[in-house]
Amino acid sequence: MFDPSRRRLLQTLAGAALLGASAAASAQSVAGPGVIKVVVPFVAGGITDQVARGVLDRVSKSLAQTLVIENRPGAGSRIGSEAVMRADPDGTTLLFTNPSYTILPITDSAVKYDPVKALAPVALVGTYGLPVAVSTRLPVNTLGEFIAHARKHPGKLSYGSAGMGSGAHFAGEFFQSLTGTEMVHVPYKSTAAAIIDVAGGVLDLTFDATAKSYADAGKVKIVAVTGTHRDPRLPGVPTAAESGLKDFVLGSWLGLFAPVGTPAAVVERLNKAVNAALADPGLTKQMEDLGITAASGSPSALASAVQQDMVLYRRIANDARLTFKE
Repeated sequence: MFDPSRRRLLQTLAGAALLGASAAASAQSVAGPGVIKVVVPFVAGGITDQVARGVLDRVSKSLAQTLVIENRPGAGSRIGSEAVMRADPDGTTLLFTNPSYTILPITDSAVKYDPVKALAPVALVGTYGLPVAVSTRLPVNTLGEFIAHARKHPGKLSYGSAGMGSGAHFAGEFFQSLTGTEMVHVPYKSTAAAIIDVAGGVLDLTFDATAKSYADAGKVKIVAVTGTHRDPRLPGVPTAAESGLKDFVLGSWLGLFAPVGTPAAVVERLNKAVNAALADPGLTKQMEDLGITAASGSPSALASAVQQDMVLYRRIANDARLTFKE
């Protein structure tokens, strides 16, 4: 079931591949009169893409420069990310992405870049946690009750993810290590497929940002969220920390990057334009409808998010003895 609020937002932003005003006022541009290309390393229509279009539409108007979104999905976001790493550091090619940028080098030995050094952070755009969605066939209504039930039935419950090394896979392994539970991991090609099977009673648990529409329809129960704060769409649902599992904090972010070597003045002007966009109540409402809390600040805020992810995801992989591509 598709969340109507997401449908309305997608309709509002669809067709916005070419964003903003022309470059007539080139004196105000960050990189001369040319177009700024922003690579989104995922298919059009996803949450990352939707937020990118909403933010960059406003950035384009602020800079009086054309911004074009280029969707370059593939290889878990590697294709788009590495294309930006190879681009000229002149401010005309940027990357709008999420924690997959940080996770890839941990899960795929063929990926050689260091997320801390491979790109220059421009701006942290938003943060969000993953709703913990459980099957309605389980006799639980809170996270604590689910943990107790899982402990009583080791190896009998299952959780789904978007595949080995995905955010939901890490969330499931992290959850088990913190709670002393044992569940069967079922990898899918997408979290959309996993949440459908939780709703259908095939799976017991998943972690998915789109779970709200299924909960609204009574097909799943959302017992907690994994972020540092509550989901703005689910004000009555506690965080895992509020539910007593204080260390189960696995937040996600959206951010804008530039190639290393991009002039500091260019990064600064882009950062200011993004922060100005995030001050727009209309944009923050659009983001809240997707479960995302707008963020703002200096490039160091995004750099910090990447560094924290590197430490956390490596620890989860080591503790769970996860093995990926060789």
